Amino acid sequence: MVRFPNIKKLVFDVDHRKILNNKVVCDFKQKDMFLINPSELLCNDSNCGSLQMLFIVKSYVLNFGQREAIRRTWGGMTKLRSKTVFIIGYLDGIDYLVNLESAKHKDIVQLNKYDQYQNVVYKTIYALLWLSNINITVQFIHFVDDDRFIVPLNMYNVAIQNIESSDLKMLGYMINRSETVRDKSWKTYISPEDYPFDFYPPYIIGGTILTNQKTVRMLAVAVAYTKVIRIEDAYIGIVANSINVKLKHHAAFFAYKQNLTSLRNSVSSPGYETTYILLRDWKLLHAESKSMQLKKKIEQNCHLNER
Repeated sequence: MVRFPNIKKLVFDVDHRKILNNKVVCDFKQKDMFLINPSELLCNDSNCGSLQMLFIVKSYVLNFGQREAIRRTWGGMTKLRSKTVFIIGYLDGIDYLVNLESAKHKDIVQLNKYDQYQNVVYKTIYALLWLSNINITVQFIHFVDDDRFIVPLNMYNVAIQNIESSDLKMLGYMINRSETVRDKSWKTYISPEDYPFDFYPPYIIGGTILTNQKTVRMLAVAVAYTKVIRIEDAYIGIVANSINVKLKHHAAFFAYKQNLTSLRNSVSSPGYETTYILLRDWKLLHAESKSMQLKKKIEQNCHLNER
């Protein structure tokens, strides 16, 4: 028999659920959080005061090629006033390469956390805290994994249609009634001591979350009062629910890799772990778009000539 959670009790019963607390349980110290922090260099040009979109890309530290492909495609070739920042952890022995990348692009935020699956949740937590402490004004913020294909203009259009600056809202692919995993052989295992409930509250999958600056600042406050669990998207769902952030599902955020035709009307698709595939599909999508625009223009001219 499937056991469904009492979501209201799960989210709001502070005294009994032992996840959200009325006292600070996580004392995050800014001075200990970052190995590389480019906040002073991030907004040294004239357009940074009125950004339309900020992409916060959670990236594995060794994915140098993937980050470069993103810079050459959706992260750096948008028609928006946008910035892209990569959140990475550290591994021993590669400081020199990371420092070279950071010096060249000035878009790396490196956490003082070892880069492994168990610490992925800290990439989002520290990104929230980092964003709440830098001097930047932006309409929308998109948290995204480095294995995704993004269509920036579609993303922005979805954002302006669904999120107001005054909203507490997160948009993406929403999961409801996700059951906790108690099998220790699974990487998503969570112990009853860390999370005593059978189900997580609704959450947006962590690979692609669209929100605004107000929501980010509220989440940055709430994480200090929320016991950290290693299941990143479920954890952010717990934090969001605790402060009444509205979660909204949108069909243009894909949970599985799509074909090129579907990408045309999407905002975010996974399945781009390979640098070549990302570069190829970006080129194909834009070549197809230019071809369609040219065809439409020719048809319009022919119609005018017929008149």
